Amino acid sequence: MTTSSLSSPPEGTAATAAPPKTDVPVLISGAGPTGLLAGILLAKMGIRTHIIERDMTVSPLSKAFSLHPRTLEILRQTGQDLSTRFEKQSLECHMGRMYFGGKLTAELQWTPAMESQFHHTWGLPQTSTVRLLTEEYERTGMGYIDRGWELVDTKVVEDIVGKKTTSWVETTIRRAVEGTNSRKGESAVLGTVEQAGEDEGKQYEIKVVKSDFLIGADGGRSTVRHVLDIPFPGRTRDANIILFDGHIDTDIPLDEMANLHAVGMFPLNGNRVRFLLSDGTLTEEEFAARKVKTPTKEYFERLLEETVTPHKVKILSYNWLTYYRANERRATEFVYKQRIILAGDAAHTHSPMGGQGLNTGLQDSYNLAWKIAMVLKGTAPLSLVDSYNEERIPIADEIIQLSSKNLNFFVSESYWFFQARKIGLALFSYLAPYLPTGTGGPTFAMLGLRYYKNSLNKEHATHHYAPTAPASIGRRAPDDIVYPLAADSTPVRLYNLMDILGAFQILVFTADCQVQKHGLEATLFTDVEHYQRSWLARWPGTGTGAATGVAASKASPQFMVHIISHPGLDATIGDNDLKKGSGYGKMYLDSEGGDLHRRYGITAKGGIVVVRPDTHISYRVESFDKAAWVDVDKYFGSILCRS
Repeated sequence: MTTSSLSSPPEGTAATAAPPKTDVPVLISGAGPTGLLAGILLAKMGIRTHIIERDMTVSPLSKAFSLHPRTLEILRQTGQDLSTRFEKQSLECHMGRMYFGGKLTAELQWTPAMESQFHHTWGLPQTSTVRLLTEEYERTGMGYIDRGWELVDTKVVEDIVGKKTTSWVETTIRRAVEGTNSRKGESAVLGTVEQAGEDEGKQYEIKVVKSDFLIGADGGRSTVRHVLDIPFPGRTRDANIILFDGHIDTDIPLDEMANLHAVGMFPLNGNRVRFLLSDGTLTEEEFAARKVKTPTKEYFERLLEETVTPHKVKILSYNWLTYYRANERRATEFVYKQRIILAGDAAHTHSPMGGQGLNTGLQDSYNLAWKIAMVLKGTAPLSLVDSYNEERIPIADEIIQLSSKNLNFFVSESYWFFQARKIGLALFSYLAPYLPTGTGGPTFAMLGLRYYKNSLNKEHATHHYAPTAPASIGRRAPDDIVYPLAADSTPVRLYNLMDILGAFQILVFTADCQVQKHGLEATLFTDVEHYQRSWLARWPGTGTGAATGVAASKASPQFMVHIISHPGLDATIGDNDLKKGSGYGKMYLDSEGGDLHRRYGITAKGGIVVVRPDTHISYRVESFDKAAWVDVDKYFGSILCRS
């Protein structure tokens, strides 16, 4: 073995001063979608990262290919250019066709998710997702990917000086001197969570990397999770699900998703498709040995023909053909000693049914990145990271349960279940045209996922925590159209105003002309200016930072205030009173019917709604008088560092 220190960033990579005792602020293990998005978000908030990835090249397998509306919102918030690149290469899914007995029995038109600017699911192979995210990460110039390196050990180190305790992460990584880090006997079956044994006599180069944080985004077999001995309870399903990705010749239209008995068909590009096919269950011996049969082209083609007949499907070529092991598991904790965090499949695994996996991992990163950035900048205490554990564990449990139900319907676990499913599919196929259509609701679109009351999401006496209420604490902030005051200005979406990564958005709703009725114009604008100045002075913007590895870039505001006026209010004078400098929002009019006021549950008294950097609501107060502003100020003081 040979040992060396951390290598220098490649030429062209931004080099910034690292904090004492650490080589890089954030080390990320895994260059998949979850790790890459975390790196991108942190970079755009001024935080340097270093990504290690065991594989020398990006996997050519299509793997996950569904991007749901909530994820598309996140990509848009990450960057308009990034969102546009994804859109150009994705297939927008408008419907699902159902076939039964050789006939097309239903075309289910997905009801657009109108609560978002993204109305449908986009289809894109994971290979393309990784490529686009890799390109975006490299554009930031705030980090680099070390391929061929894998994590072998990690720990949190504490240094106690007097009454003050500081901590950091020390991670051991290695690279094979010859060949690759792949090991003999590794399972090629997707969904596996067991690690392979070591190869004897293999020589490695060893490094130790010190970082403030480590993000373990290294997949279901996560080494980070294993070396920290974090339990991964759950179950391994005995379903034999065959995944196929290749080119076919068929008489079935390839422009939309389709269900043919127990086969799911998903178009990728041209005549390239993804098939999911249930091949029964493992025998007791196979299940106990954690082994499955290796599907051959001939076996799969025969099984496919038996299932889709009388339709014709001929395999022309294929990129991969494998079984998938559905593991329904969740780590007992996602945050280890506030410094090491699990994300994506390293934290939770489940079946591919419903296409929730990749989306959940990306949303893990969206929840986590701004919290790490605020801690590194000294804006928030280290305890803010604990809220990631509080919020993402319930989400993982919900997704696992949803995917499990979908898998139960897809596979035949017993004779009677199989017969019932056949009857159910037949009835549904013929009744579907007469039933209400939909995207599967906010759950499938992932717009309805919400967080609960915790150290970050707090209720106020004027607005109690109500889990089912719209725009309640912890829910995703509703999006809709608002109108600039100038008559010739183009309407804009609220989410497009809240596009500063890492910034809190404060929405002030004036309700039924409260400003004019009570003569509060001067008071409102004075309060806005006063608290904007106060917050920006106490908690600097997202692009600033000292000895924390933060790039010396132009500061972005940490707080933005947007006033949403009731359409009956003539607010042109008030808008002129608002500052137009960095950190100050503007006034906008709601729609004629006051749609945004209604969706946010605003009463006649108006209100102030605090939207977190990840566009979830964390606090709200009825009214916008001086007492309401004082309470909002106290809220920020309770979650951020003392000034």
